[in-house]
Amino acid sequence: MLRVDESVSVSTNRGGEPIGFWWRGGSYLVNSKPVRWFARREWWNESARVQRGIGAGVLEVEMWRICASSEDSRTAQYELVHTLDTHGNDRNTWRLARVYA
Repeated sequence: MLRVDESVSVSTNRGGEPIGFWWRGGSYLVNSKPVRWFARREWWNESARVQRGIGAGVLEVEMWRICASSEDSRTAQYELVHTLDTHGNDRNTWRLARVYA
């Protein structure tokens, strides 16, 4: 397993599931149904205090495990972290967290 923590551009289907992503100049195509779950964000490392009633977006992040193939047909598993802008800007942020080669 390789820990990465880098921004990636992700394409999704109408249901919001990742179908492809671009990382380090290469494109990757998802070739099986992605698995989604939620994990606790390490908010204590990101800010000194979390305001009351601010919502689950502060405490949880959406995680996706996908199996994808690169342009040269190498297949691996990847974990993506998806967060929404909590300031109401409809801005999605995707980060590649881990690679299982």
